[in-house]
Parts: sequence; structure tokens; C-alpha cells
Amino acid sequence: MTKETCQSCGRRLGPESMEKHHIVPVGVTTEAGIPESQSLRLCADCHREVHTWYTAKVRRTEYDADTRRFRNKSYLEMVQEYQAAFSGFADYKSKRRKRTRRS
Repeated sequence: MTKETCQSCGRRLGPESMEKHHIVPVGVTTEAGIPESQSLRLCADCHREVHTWYTAKVRRTEYDADTRRFRNKSYLEMVQEYQAAFSGFADYKSKRRKRTRRS
């Protein structure tokens, strides 16, 4: 059986244990009118972890100090938000892998 490598943690697992992850959700890219975002193959653990990360880091609204109200972000702002959140997640996982190797 051929094994695949998780593009986040580097574990090698069977293809049935790997999941496709879009850096920016398809619904957001569709609404923003841009092509589908880059996707990666992640193990189920990393896939759950990145979505938990998104929940903590991505906000669909922001406070507008001028109007003193919350406003919905545009879809293009959301694309940037997801890309930035994934970049932070990738940096976090990379640093964690390096610490694990040293131990």
C-alpha cells in the first residue's frame, strides 16, 4: 500500500487517512469570484487542528471605529484572513516539528 505524507506534520499514512484541505474555503473563494484556493493533503489530526486554529483566528466581522458598529468583512478580506491564519498555523507546526526533533 502506498503511503502519503501529511503536508503539515510529515507523518506517513495510508491514503484513506489523508484529507484534502483548502487554505481558503471553497464558499469564500466562490463568493469572492476568484479561483479555488490552494489545497493540501493533511492527516485527520492536522485537518481538525487547522480548523480549530481557523475558529480562533478568523473573524467574519470587524469593528468599524468610524461608524461605531461591527461590519461584515468582504469576501476578499476573508480570503486574506484565511491565508494569514493558515500561514500562522504552518509556522506554528514547523516550529513544533523542529522542537520535537531536538528532543
